[in-house]
Amino acid sequence: MLSSFRILILSCVVCLLPVVQLQAQKASCTNWNIWLLNPANSNNPRETASGVNDNRTVVGAADYPVNKPNFWGFVHYLNGKVTYWHPANAKYSAFGTRNNWGNTVGGYVDTLGIPHAAYLHGSTTTLIVHPKAAHHSTGLVAINNLNTLLGVYRDSNGNSHIFKRRSNATFLAVPNFPGAKQTSPNGFNDNGVVVGTYLNPGDCCGTSHGYIYRNGTFATLNYRGVKNTNTEMIGIDNHGVIVGNHYGNGFLYKNGGFKDIVGPHGELVVARGISANNSIVTGDMWINSSGSHGFTVTCQ
Repeated sequence: MLSSFRILILSCVVCLLPVVQLQAQKASCTNWNIWLLNPANSNNPRETASGVNDNRTVVGAADYPVNKPNFWGFVHYLNGKVTYWHPANAKYSAFGTRNNWGNTVGGYVDTLGIPHAAYLHGSTTTLIVHPKAAHHSTGLVAINNLNTLLGVYRDSNGNSHIFKRRSNATFLAVPNFPGAKQTSPNGFNDNGVVVGTYLNPGDCCGTSHGYIYRNGTFATLNYRGVKNTNTEMIGIDNHGVIVGNHYGNGFLYKNGGFKDIVGPHGELVVARGISANNSIVTGDMWINSSGSHGFTVTCQ
């Protein structure tokens, strides 16, 4: 379930790592739209944006730390309208990504503490269960414009597996990164190219590696070629442009080069998704005077 919510919790001893000085090139970003779910109170709810489509509609999770349930899924439209998704039997809910047709994937935990993976299409919600999944271990992380779903499940032995679910409800297996102790898919495009993060045996304390999976072949993609660093590949568009994060700082990968994504006034930006065709990026931005804000922006 945690993978559906795009929440990764790591407990690790702090390592002293050498500081690598990198010449960082900055992405050119225009058409910033910076917003709050509740302008009257920037902290209730706080947003975690997780996906965006070509219409600049953003989905994610709203965190209510004061006098409310913890997490509700939200949809934020370009005109500022916000709607929330909270099934009647849900304790927590969250959205992952949304395609250009308005179809969305996410998940919720019911009042008994049982997680469910959900696909919302029109007025219908379909709960997704992989046929080989152990009890309530299926999670969804992304949807593309073909209405193919990307997800993960655990088998009866506790091993994790990646899958795609086509629009005709058939399932396709996606392998884990060869030799990795953990493989996490984060996004894919209409061409079926998957990006994510993996951990090797022996990796410790904030080390992770980005990967691309295309036509049956894996490629490692570490931030600026640094081997032992923290690289998270989050999403890929139909032109092969990738967004991700390096120690919580957003970047764009395009034409073989990395460019850091920085707010319009130098703010720290965490990238969480990219639209299918227009290179619209979403995520969260920290503004000192009022905390975390959601945003959309076009970057190149």
